[in-house]
Amino acid sequence: MTAARAASDMPNRSWNWKRLSPAALRGVPTDRGRVWRALTLAALVLAWIGPAHAGTDPTEARLWGTVRMVQYGVQLTVVSPDLGPMQVRLLGVELPEPPRPGSAGELEEGQPFGTQAFAYLRDLALERQVQLVTYGKDRMGRLLSVVWLGDINLNVALVKEGLAWVDPSLTITAARAVLDVAERQARVGKYGLWALPNPEPPWEFRRRHNLATD
Repeated sequence: MTAARAASDMPNRSWNWKRLSPAALRGVPTDRGRVWRALTLAALVLAWIGPAHAGTDPTEARLWGTVRMVQYGVQLTVVSPDLGPMQVRLLGVELPEPPRPGSAGELEEGQPFGTQAFAYLRDLALERQVQLVTYGKDRMGRLLSVVWLGDINLNVALVKEGLAWVDPSLTITAARAVLDVAERQARVGKYGLWALPNPEPPWEFRRRHNLATD
């Protein structure tokens, strides 16, 4: 049985899509932006510090904005009333690779749960007000962020639902510990990709298929 077939045939009890569905989030407060507009200029500048350094936790900064775009992978476009559009990369998580356009224009097969993981993140976050806890930028200039929707940590939710791996290169202690716990819970519960017999991490999939990283 192929991995894709295994994903489609997986029993519902292994992955309860409704646990953190958009419907379950009705009533989550989203109108706290005015509180954060009182941030000092110094705090806003901290959000645009350089890349996070391995082995240390960079100074965190907190911002608010509305998610206007969810791209494949873990990138969001968040519009802040103070800073305008910001490119955001979810910190410490790697989603399964979705299908990609091939060189001849055809859609190349991605990994199991790649499409579902993207749809899950999009349905939860798009056009919602979120809080960003940022830890510098990556080499592409994106804010490395833990993204909060009310009381829901989206980075952790993706991992706990079995829709993402923890990035093994993550060295920011404040973010790493809770993600590791979430991944262990997903493994034990066989949620999402952990219901597959041999799930392949996306960084290995990309290396095997000579795909660019996000």
